[in-house]
Amino acid sequence: MRTSLVSGVLVGAIALFLAGCDPSVGGRYYGSSYDPFYNGYYGGPLYDPYYGSSYPYYGGGYYDRRSPWEAVRDYEQAHERKHEQLEYKYDKAMRRLDRQEREAQEKAYRKYGGNINDPRYQERLGEIDRKYDHKREKVERNLRKEHGRFHRDW
Repeated sequence: MRTSLVSGVLVGAIALFLAGCDPSVGGRYYGSSYDPFYNGYYGGPLYDPYYGSSYPYYGGGYYDRRSPWEAVRDYEQAHERKHEQLEYKYDKAMRRLDRQEREAQEKAYRKYGGNINDPRYQERLGEIDRKYDHKREKVERNLRKEHGRFHRDW
C-alpha cells in the first residue's frame, strides 16, 4: 500500500515537473497568446524593445516613449530618406522625358528628310518642345505635391 502511494506521488510529481518544462506554458513564445508581454486585444506586443512600453492611451493611439531628441532624429532620418527617394524619382522621370524628346526630334528629322529649313519641321519641333516642357512641369508639380504630403502627414 505504501509503495503504491509513493509511486503515485512520484508519477504526479514527474507529470507536474514535465508540464512546467513545456515551452508553450508560462509565456515562453514571443508574440503569441502565451507571451506575457503580448496583448491579444490590441493585436501586438505591449513592450517594444526599441521604444519601450507602448500602452494605448485614451485617445485610441499609442503613447510615444521616445525622447524629443529621438523623435526629431527619427523625423530627420525619414525626411532625408524621402528626399533621396524623390530625387531618384525626379532623375528617373527627367531621363525618360529627355530620351523620349530626343527620339521624337529624331523621328521628325527623318520624316522631313533632314531639311531643317522646312517650316513644317520647325513647327513640329516647337510642338515637341512644348509637349515635353509641359510633361516636365507636371513631374515637378507631382513631386512637390508628394513632398508636401510627406510633411503634412508626418
